[in-house]
Amino acid sequence: MVFLAGIGCRMDPASKPHVLIPPPVTDPVDANPSPTITSSPAEARPASAIELESDLVTLASAHFEPTDQPTPHEPVFSKLPQPAFNLMETISLGLAQNPDLVALRQNENVGSAVLGVAETYPYNPFAQVRVTPYQDAPAAGVGTTYHYVLLMQRIELAHQQRFRENSAASALNQIRWSIHLAELQNVGLSTRLYLTALYQQELLYLAEESHQNNLVLKNTLEKQLDAGQASGADVAIARIDAQSTAQQLRLAQANYQLALRDLKRQVGLSPETELRLADRLTQHDWLLPTLIADGNEDPCQRTSPESISGWAASRPDVLAALADVDAARANLSLASAAKTPDVQVGPYYQRGRDEVTYLGLQAQMDLPVFNNGRPLERQRIAELNQRSTVWRQLFRRANLEGEAAWQRYQLAYKGLHASGLEEPIEVPNALAGLERQFQAGEVDITRVVQARNSILQNQRVRLDLYNELAQASADVIIAIGLPVEDIVR
Repeated sequence: MVFLAGIGCRMDPASKPHVLIPPPVTDPVDANPSPTITSSPAEARPASAIELESDLVTLASAHFEPTDQPTPHEPVFSKLPQPAFNLMETISLGLAQNPDLVALRQNENVGSAVLGVAETYPYNPFAQVRVTPYQDAPAAGVGTTYHYVLLMQRIELAHQQRFRENSAASALNQIRWSIHLAELQNVGLSTRLYLTALYQQELLYLAEESHQNNLVLKNTLEKQLDAGQASGADVAIARIDAQSTAQQLRLAQANYQLALRDLKRQVGLSPETELRLADRLTQHDWLLPTLIADGNEDPCQRTSPESISGWAASRPDVLAALADVDAARANLSLASAAKTPDVQVGPYYQRGRDEVTYLGLQAQMDLPVFNNGRPLERQRIAELNQRSTVWRQLFRRANLEGEAAWQRYQLAYKGLHASGLEEPIEVPNALAGLERQFQAGEVDITRVVQARNSILQNQRVRLDLYNELAQASADVIIAIGLPVEDIVR
């Protein structure tokens, strides 16, 4: 059984700059909700079209114990609930059950513990006691044993405690941004794999329809051949076409099952778990959001580099690199503070052989003669320069990736709307008339085949346009960090 985790699946930039205003939050529900698909593509195929593959998905019977024993004509899994996931549920499931994310989130506890250690001041005074009961003191009386007690504490004069806390806090921020980056990539990959599975499902439907049409055409020609109204060459061509579409149907089913297996692995489901898709690729509502880069909520140009740059600056990987720069800067400050030697100071008590008691204060510090701390400081300066360079180049790469992803999404969005293929392609009345005339023996087979191929080609082009838009939306989610509900509903 699959349990859905009630977690949010919106991936906002966690700490957006003040100049950025993301698009308004909308309800993450499909604009045109479609009824749940009650049958898988394999169930919609005719019995004569293709043999069912042997690797049928079954559910573990240990989770379901029926009260009555089923009859041989009533399989057990026919009564079992089969979960159907939409896009948002799949994303939530991936965020909750992906093995890599579950393991990565544990790093935050380690970082918090490291910060707790850094916030603890090293208040560990040490005591030293010396007693010499067997000393040589002929003139001394009884009870004049020589002894002293020394208690000392290390004091940091350059405030190293503050720099250790800054370093640990920056390291914790880097861990958290790394987790956000993994979650963002998980959302984008789950979206890509889910939409890819929808695309392969649509191709499977199209292959089934094409094969069914070829079977009808072959059967009709065989009847006409028996009646002496068709040639043997036309029947042979129809049979070859039927065999070809049967192979294409097998390939489409294999590709669909492969897409489902990739999606199951992404969301943390077992390959034996049955997964049904509750959406259709062509029923999603695709949006072209407006990127805003000022604080007055005035939309700027959608192709404005400043808007892309603002969103790229708030990407988790860029912010993780910036936190790494802060950690390197704190380590540099700590190395500079280490050039100031610590002082050990504390009270001192001594009783000598002559029964004189001493009470005072003792201090101790290192003299930086040969090791004055400069080599470590130069190392930290080099590390800071290296981390700063990494952050700047990562920010530049994020800008390039964001601009490329946004341009691809714009082209795919405009290409779909310019094609006029947003609505489902209906079978023209002229084709229906041609099919009736062909069955009556009044029209040649060539015209029917050409008309059907044109319709199937248009349907394939429509699916390819939707698939390109789906893949471009996944790139926008990962490269820019836009919320899923602002791209597709």
